[in-house]
Amino acid sequence: MSSSSNKASRTLKYADGATQFRLRLVTSLLSSRPLLLRNIRSDDLDAPGLREHEASFLRLLDRMTNGTRIEINATGTQLRFKPGVLLGGDIEHDCPVGSNGGRSVGWFLEGVFPLAAFGKEPLRLTLTGITDGTSDVDPSPDYLSSSFVPLMIKLGIGDDGDHPPPSLT
Repeated sequence: MSSSSNKASRTLKYADGATQFRLRLVTSLLSSRPLLLRNIRSDDLDAPGLREHEASFLRLLDRMTNGTRIEINATGTQLRFKPGVLLGGDIEHDCPVGSNGGRSVGWFLEGVFPLAAFGKEPLRLTLTGITDGTSDVDPSPDYLSSSFVPLMIKLGIGDDGDHPPPSLT
């Protein structure tokens, strides 16, 4: 098998659009495998392609990594994502607000939590945006702080003595 066909077979390919968008990006980053998403809302004639919050999440992942390549076609219905190295460190990000694709801070936190433990440095992330605007869909930071953070501590994430345990403040 040639190296070019081996690389192509390593690509995670999905043709069902933005289904499990954040999870597929996290899987790509943690496995160091390229990702190809096709048919992202391609049947939506009024607004095909990525939504504002999804593009914003991609920008956040780009800030959290070094060497990540993101390619989006002209209509936004296809995404090629080539993961880089997770860095960690101090990162600030503005989460989009509004009826045209805004999601709460909790939506972004859910996607970032699985990556937080794998950076070269501890992650200190500052997100600005709404915290409960879509509470029927997105978890609040308070909920995540009382549910997910204790789970991370039980799993030993951030409990190495050199760094404080994870927190949402």
